[in-house]
Amino acid sequence: MTVAVNPGPSTVLLLTVDQVMKMTNLSKSTIQRAIARGDLRVVRIGRAVRVPSAALSEWLERLEAGADA
Repeated sequence: MTVAVNPGPSTVLLLTVDQVMKMTNLSKSTIQRAIARGDLRVVRIGRAVRVPSAALSEWLERLEAGADA
């Protein structure tokens, strides 16, 4: 199974942590731990933390590959 967040004309390229939580049905602390460990790449703009949609796809694919191993 492939997980993809494909940027289209109406797709948001940078997601908030809350948006990632809703999209993945994971807790805020789980997302924050992944960010702190460097597993989930983020972009910092001032104090704002945003997750690139491509980084979310890559992270989910790595999680899936690890589950298959």
